[in-house]
Amino acid sequence: MYLAGIIPGPSEPSGDQLNHFLDPVVDDMLESWEHGIRYNRTALHAHGRVTHSAIACLVCDLPAARKAAQLAGPTSHFFCTTCHCWHRSTCGRTDIQSESWRLRDKSEVRHYAELWKNAGTSAERNKLFSAHGVRWSTLWRLPYWDPSRQIVVDTMHCLLEGLAHAHFREFLGLTADSAHRKADPIPAFDHLFLDVDLNKPQDFSEKDVRVVKSIHALLTEAVPNLEGNDVQLIEDHISELERKLLSKKARCLRFVSAGLGIGPDVAHPGKKVYKAHWVKSLIAWRRTEPFTPGLSKLRIATPEVMQRISDVIGTADTPSSLRSVPYNFGETKAGTVKADEWRTLTTVYLPIALVSLWEIAASRRAILDHTMTLVSAIHIVSRAAAYLLPHALHRTNGHMALHVWDYLQLFGPVRSWWCFPYERLIGQLQRLPSNHIFGTISISLLTMDFLRWFAGQQESTLLRSYIQAAKLKYWLNRPSCPPVFRDVKALFDRFVSPLINTDPIDVREDHTTSPTPTNATPEDLRQLIHVRRVVLHARTLHGGSVYTRHSTHVGNSLILFYPSGARDMQPTPGIIRYIFEGEQGVHFAVQRHLPLHSHPDPFRHYPHFPARLYSSALAENLEIVMPEWVVSHFVRWNFSPRQIVAVSLCPVRTSLLYM
Repeated sequence: MYLAGIIPGPSEPSGDQLNHFLDPVVDDMLESWEHGIRYNRTALHAHGRVTHSAIACLVCDLPAARKAAQLAGPTSHFFCTTCHCWHRSTCGRTDIQSESWRLRDKSEVRHYAELWKNAGTSAERNKLFSAHGVRWSTLWRLPYWDPSRQIVVDTMHCLLEGLAHAHFREFLGLTADSAHRKADPIPAFDHLFLDVDLNKPQDFSEKDVRVVKSIHALLTEAVPNLEGNDVQLIEDHISELERKLLSKKARCLRFVSAGLGIGPDVAHPGKKVYKAHWVKSLIAWRRTEPFTPGLSKLRIATPEVMQRISDVIGTADTPSSLRSVPYNFGETKAGTVKADEWRTLTTVYLPIALVSLWEIAASRRAILDHTMTLVSAIHIVSRAAAYLLPHALHRTNGHMALHVWDYLQLFGPVRSWWCFPYERLIGQLQRLPSNHIFGTISISLLTMDFLRWFAGQQESTLLRSYIQAAKLKYWLNRPSCPPVFRDVKALFDRFVSPLINTDPIDVREDHTTSPTPTNATPEDLRQLIHVRRVVLHARTLHGGSVYTRHSTHVGNSLILFYPSGARDMQPTPGIIRYIFEGEQGVHFAVQRHLPLHSHPDPFRHYPHFPARLYSSALAENLEIVMPEWVVSHFVRWNFSPRQIVAVSLCPVRTSLLYM
């Protein structure tokens, strides 16, 4: 990784100031593009060669991308750098086949940038920026620069920290504070009653005004715990409403009825009207209105929901490679949820928790379906948000997510161009000790000679430490490195550049660890391989993944595999009981989870979410599985006493469980 520099703090550059920091990088890239750089020797060319380099794409969050390219910010009317969609009022549009969604022409954007550059006064520049949302960027010095195609939508910031965070935290309100806050009673419907304050009869007292308002509240009250059309619950609610209305003053009931345009329910006109007649009319009117609130008024975050999320996080069996998340998700003391943690929460824990709670809750089924749409295909989340969540404002992230498809076509899978590696590098730099004395940086860093250009001590310290650590790691990986140092490399990696969620599992280069000397074969394994003595291992490494026997680490023993190696069959979940040496190398002895035949699987409604219910019971007999037959690890959670849900962690294909 080429670290070009660190922008000094304590505040970010504003306006076109960032151009000065990008100039050295553009100088280098322009020279490399136009004239090339000759290397004396490369791996494939012993006598050297001339190379040409270019900036392929700009990867950062939306505000940083706009600053680097000198374009208007994501909250402005020029919210999109890719297409011609304009004005905040159109941010939620999804008519992607319309003319407005065509890519912006780079020559047009360059023209506006040059107009801004050639403007004679600051006032003229401000006027041009307000009209076109474009300033001059030093990146325009590159002849191939095209912001509509090279400023990619970073899925880490846009989808995980943007849409996922907004959906679960703000729209659904999944926080401990929201769950435990005492909620006001939610009416079944809204109705514009005759305002008693503005139309108060002369003989009404303040107490009568309060009574009228209480009648309004009673008439719009929702039936508690109503799922579907439970006639008995509705009738019980009507009976209780009738009893409460009969306790109100007749003149207050008459005022409310008059406001609704209904008269007393009497058999013969002219007959004396009693309180019961007004109540009977109001009850008849009430039966014509809804008995449950709309989806937008439902309280999503409840103590039960937050407890279920906590239970799933705390009790699910997961491999050590899966990023850990705060067990107290939603609480203030859990801290800020990072992008990697949002990825794990969104793709594993939150879907399991919500499906397990809402699979039979008709009132929440639409919200569950919408949430699973976000989980399955997060880039289309803005399509249904206006219906289910009318209080949710359209955001630039929702629009930009619809452009991810454009960049998938240009640059391939997002794993090759998202921000995770660079964010980890920033984290490493932030953890380096420094004296916090800022200076200035104005050149790109090609050799250690760069240090003489730095006036700031903090930047010098950070970059010197980073380069020293990089060189040390390179030396430790060389074949000529003394064995004594290679043996402690694991400790070096753990403390100098720690991996995410590393487990204290020692995996050596020979791919197997902790061998047990040849001894008597366990009885259940001997029935499978018919060998009296065998070499057993506690763990092994294959394809970059750590696999262990069940007794060593439960999560690392959970595997999805092709039965008998048949790749045209549906992968099956199982647990590794033994890892043993066979004639062809390392083998797994596996017990598979039995399938379910009678119970309906709630995850069948979401074929793009790789989860499925299985029996918690295991097959009686072991079967041999070659490491090459393994698809991936999976996450296991006890869905019920007799069922488990298996969530595939395969990074390549997300529909393996639904072939």
